[in-house]
Amino acid sequence: MESQKKTLSAGVKKAVAIALMGAVCLTAAVSVGSLSKKVTVTDGNETVTIDTINPDTEAILSKTGKELGENDKLVRTDDGKNGVDISIIRAIDVDTPDTDKKTVFNETSVADSLLSAGMTLSNNESRSLAAALETSGPEAEVKLARYEITADVRGEKITKYVPAGTVKNALDYLEIIIGENDQINVDINKNVQEGMLIEIKHIEVKEVKAVSSIDYQTTYQNSDSLYEGETTVAVSGIEGERTITTKETYVNGVLESKEVVKNEVTKEPVNEIILNGTKEKPAPVVETPVYQNYTNYTDGYIYPYLTPTMGRNLNGPSGQETYYNMDMSGIVSSLQRGGWMYNQCVNQDLIDHILDTSGYWIREDGCKMFGDYIMVAAGLDVRPRGSLVQTSLGMGIVVDTGGFAYNDPWQLDIATAW
Repeated sequence: MESQKKTLSAGVKKAVAIALMGAVCLTAAVSVGSLSKKVTVTDGNETVTIDTINPDTEAILSKTGKELGENDKLVRTDDGKNGVDISIIRAIDVDTPDTDKKTVFNETSVADSLLSAGMTLSNNESRSLAAALETSGPEAEVKLARYEITADVRGEKITKYVPAGTVKNALDYLEIIIGENDQINVDINKNVQEGMLIEIKHIEVKEVKAVSSIDYQTTYQNSDSLYEGETTVAVSGIEGERTITTKETYVNGVLESKEVVKNEVTKEPVNEIILNGTKEKPAPVVETPVYQNYTNYTDGYIYPYLTPTMGRNLNGPSGQETYYNMDMSGIVSSLQRGGWMYNQCVNQDLIDHILDTSGYWIREDGCKMFGDYIMVAAGLDVRPRGSLVQTSLGMGIVVDTGGFAYNDPWQLDIATAW
């Protein structure tokens, strides 16, 4: 009996021990399950999902076989339970000749990628970059083709790098607009090449009109309606006009060429016509005013008196007398300028007989008169101009002088028509 008790006791102990070991293993399994995490790693278009009890990011990347480049970015999100999302954003070095190397991150789209790097690319370059983003791995690098060109835009030169493509693409990239009057030296559909010169000229064509005068001609015609020596203008001359139209071509605001496209007379000149008289002049009629109502014009002087045929160097009432015959109209004008007017020294009954309004007339005996005074020359030192002096032919007025006065200052030279 005691032997059986010992055997039973040993068996119970063994069973209890086995039960206890099972309980410990079950508890351990439950604890491990509660510590495990479900991790999703996204790398571009590739997604890997693993379960791990090691939450360390490097351990997770090592387990999934993922490596980060120097500039790659990693975004990790823990949901607070057992889920972890890790996104790898790959970096691509984009190299263009005209800029420093830029690092672009492989975002959800090309636009987002460029936005993250602050880059502006042409459509062609964007497509190249999109292809690189789809296949990029760690430390990927994209070299974009660009060409250095020179654009001479209306006289201002710029040298820039432009993406591969057509000339039109390059102009759009440089924000250069071709105006309606612009002229370009290359086909805009041609592909750009290294060192290409694109020249854009602004062409402006103007029409300029200039008006100049055309001289009229003068012609002369004989006319028997005018006396010889007389002329008159029958038709007044009028200048004509000529209009010259010139086409001027300006390149970038500078005159390059000019061409006369029209030269026409827009107003005909009118020639002047002058008539020359051919009619013979009649012989001049000399009318000598006759005044016969004067009496005793010698004012009591006793004969003889000065005449054409006798009495030259006559000793008259005021001294030796001689005569001279010359045109006295200039002397009369001089008298008038000096203030002597004939109507101040003439009897009213003589006025109707004086034909010359200056007061100059010739008496019937040939004496040349100023008003009713005989005109005489005298020594002006003795008898000043305008002095009245008695002569053998009547009262005289001193209007002139002569060389005789040097020899005899009292001599009188009487103006006559002899």
